[in-house]
Amino acid sequence: MILKRKIFKAIRTFFYSVFVFIFISPIFIMLNTSLKKYEDITKWPPTWFRAPLEWVNYKTVLIGEKSILPALLTSFYVSTASAIICLLIGILAAYAVARYKFKLRKTVLLIIILTQMFSEVILASPIYIVFKNLGLLDTKLALIIANVAVCLPMSLWLLYSYIKDIPVILEEAAWIDGATRLEGVRFILAPLIFPGLLTTGLFAFIRAYGDLLFARTFILSPENRTVAMALTDYQSLYKTTWETQMAASVITMIPTLIIFIFIQKFLIKGLLGDSIKG
Repeated sequence: MILKRKIFKAIRTFFYSVFVFIFISPIFIMLNTSLKKYEDITKWPPTWFRAPLEWVNYKTVLIGEKSILPALLTSFYVSTASAIICLLIGILAAYAVARYKFKLRKTVLLIIILTQMFSEVILASPIYIVFKNLGLLDTKLALIIANVAVCLPMSLWLLYSYIKDIPVILEEAAWIDGATRLEGVRFILAPLIFPGLLTTGLFAFIRAYGDLLFARTFILSPENRTVAMALTDYQSLYKTTWETQMAASVITMIPTLIIFIFIQKFLIKGLLGDSIKG
């Protein structure tokens, strides 16, 4: 029996290791490529982090002619604004659906989840026409509105799943003390579903941060370009400078990586919240 357990544990560890390797290897390849010269990238067999490391690739990406910093700041601004708006609207809408009993409540929830079946490509053209008529093309506001429109249904659904499991008696105690419903949401409900808020906010942030479709459709001027658009600057008709493109990709990962490091504890609680209840 003990031998079988050891064999099972060894097999499980092996498959876990293979699984982790498959997902981690692209990151190592990206890091390795970002520290090479162009002519060394296609050599066979490949070399791994061989000196001298070409840190100049990062200098080129950060302060060179095709600096990625302005686009990075634009993406961070758009993503942060989109996440905040999704949370503000999402928690109020989710609260209304979770707490108020009305006839079409289940229908509303069904419609919300069904909206996720439509591809963003289908939505891009009608949104473009609306923004053109409103004079919002080539503005950061256009990107924020478009990303909020796409992220809000899932944000609402995620927050609804947390709010519906919070006993309403906790809010009723606050109402007896004179608190309004909005104050109950702010001071009672929000702290209780804090991991869920972080999970939802991170979902909206990453979705907006990695957007390329809306950015390509609505943005024309260089000053409003996002980081997803800037990554294509290192490609041309005849050549792709892989070393600078990989360096730019590494830098692009840093904001989301830092955010995840600081909130991973709450994020895991938020993702596993429903599975550990009861």
